Parts: sequence; C-alpha cells; structure tokens
Amino acid sequence: MKRMHLFASFICFVAFGHSVYAQSSIADDTFTGIVIKDPSALIPSLLAAAEQGEADAQYSLANIYQQGLGVDINYVKAAFWYKKAAVQGMAKAQNNLANLYADGLGVEHNLAKAFEYYKKAADQNLALGQYNLALTYQNGLGTKRNILSAIEWFKKAGEQGVSDANLNIGLIYFFGDGVSEDKVNAANWFSRAAKDNNIEALYYLAIMSEKGEGITQDYLAAIYFYTESAQRGYIPAMYNLGIMYTTGTGTKPDNEKAAYWFTQAAKAGNVDAQYSIGVMYDVGCGVVQDSVKAVEWYKKAAEQGSVDAQYNLAIKYLDGIGIAQNKERAIYWFTKAAEQEDEDAKDNLAELLKIDEYAE
Repeated sequence: MKRMHLFASFICFVAFGHSVYAQSSIADDTFTGIVIKDPSALIPSLLAAAEQGEADAQYSLANIYQQGLGVDINYVKAAFWYKKAAVQGMAKAQNNLANLYADGLGVEHNLAKAFEYYKKAADQNLALGQYNLALTYQNGLGTKRNILSAIEWFKKAGEQGVSDANLNIGLIYFFGDGVSEDKVNAANWFSRAAKDNNIEALYYLAIMSEKGEGITQDYLAAIYFYTESAQRGYIPAMYNLGIMYTTGTGTKPDNEKAAYWFTQAAKAGNVDAQYSIGVMYDVGCGVVQDSVKAVEWYKKAAEQGSVDAQYNLAIKYLDGIGIAQNKERAIYWFTKAAEQEDEDAKDNLAELLKIDEYAE
C-alpha cells in the first residue's frame, strides 16, 4: 500500500476583503521635499506651536509619536495630539485618531468612536477616511452592517485613486456579499483596480479569465494576469501560475517555470506550493532530483497541515530516503495524515502497528 502522493487538484486561493485601515502619514504634505535625519529635533518647535493650537503642528507631533520617528512609539501622546487636531476639523487627524480607536492604541478600544471619526473625515472628502468608513459599513464595525453604504463609500474612495476600494467592490460582487452575485460587475471593478496594478485585482482577473466567469474564458489572459500579480509579489498568484505551467494550461507545459513559481510561493509560506515543489524534487521534475530537498519541503508543508505532505514524509522516514530511517517518526506522520482521513495513511499505520504488536 506504500506509494507516494503526487499533485493535489488545482485550488484557487481566495482572501475576501482587503480590510486594513488606511493611515494618513506625516509624509503626506508636512515635510514634502525636506530630508530630516532626526525628526525628534522638531519636537520642541512643534510642541510650542501645538500648544498654541496650530492643527498642523498637532498632527505632525502625533505622527512622530505614532510612528516612532526619532523617539519611542507613544500611542497615548499620539492620540492626545490627533484628538486636538481632529477637534479643529483636520480630516487626516480624524482618520488617524479613528484608527487608534479601532485598534485600541493609546485610547480605549471603541469601534463606535472609530466610526464617528471616520465619518467626519469621509464627509470632508478625505479618500482614506472614505475607504475606512466603507470598511466599517462592510464589516459592521461600530455601526450596523450596510453593504450598500459600503459600496457607496468605496466608490467615492475609488474615484480618488484608492485602488483597494475598487478591489473591495469587486470582491463584494464576486462573492455576493450582501448583494446578488454578479461576476460581470465584479470583473469591471477588478479591471479598474488592476489599472493601478493592484495585485489582488490582477489575481482575480486571472481566476475569472481561467474559468470564464464574468469574462470570456481566455487562458492566455489568465497567464498574463497571474504573471503580473506574481511578479509584484502576490503569493497565491505565484502558486496558480505554477499550476498553469505544470498542466500546460494556456501555454506549453514548462516544468522549470512551474518549479520557479512554486519555489517563490513556497519560500513565502504557501503550503500547497511547499508540497508541490517537494514532489518536483522527489521525482526530478523541473529541477534536479534531490530527496533531501524533497524532505525539507515536505516537512514545511506537513507542519502546516498538508495531508499529502504528511503522508509522503512518513514514507521518507519509513524508507530512510532523504533522511535517516525512523519508524517512530513514520508512525507519527502516518497518524497525522490518518487523522485527516487519508486512507493510504490509515492502511500503512495499521500495518506498522500490527507488526509492532507481533514483535511484542
């Protein structure tokens, strides 16, 4: 019953919602064109101006403390000065103060307060405030969940160049999150985000091109979008591009290119890529056969829960190929795979335990 597990079936990786709150930075306009080696040197003059009620100085001082620019990070002081500027109506201070309330940094965690300040910033047409307000409506954070309001505010932010806002509208329609699923509409919003080289939008356009969902099925387009996304560092695109080259979908099969992209994704921690490159080293496909490297990658994938990697690693320990023979470790990994209902692992485990029983 002892045989290796090879490639698992193709799986598209999806990560719903880009939900990191956007932060206005000190670099926005405060010191444009000026190189400051030690921002802490500005604190005395900023403090004097801030205490006189100058909102720009209050905002800059808060940013220095929040980012730890030449000083230790101090969220309490950051929140104090953001609040001073926010009360005076500075939109970017309102946005950043909202972030602190959302994360409970320097102030008590208070999503209702976060929503309040995001709304103030958004109403002043601050793009980041609009984006963050949309996220609160989308996720029901500090306010009642309202997908239509989320879409409205994402649109406003998108019109001001926030590509993640267009991405999120695409995701809402792609998954039918609070609205009817609409892949055509999703493709339209992904295309808008992709114009700004948004790596997730490029990835979803690749998936849709590959499957013919919302747009015409076009494997060449899928290869193009996966490549654009992968080259910009999007890990799931790296893995799926490896699959395309392995299967020869939309291109000639190219195991060397597949191995390259599996390796890039594997190094970044993608479990399926770790298993896949392990198989390629195991059989010498696209790379020089190397049982030691195969075991290294199987271990990484097995530790992340890949049932196929757990099974193959057990076989390696059992046979002593690429690693010192170790029956106990073989039993350990067969057990892990069996717990995930792998039938081959169950059979091998039963056989090993039966042998042990007879030996006693």
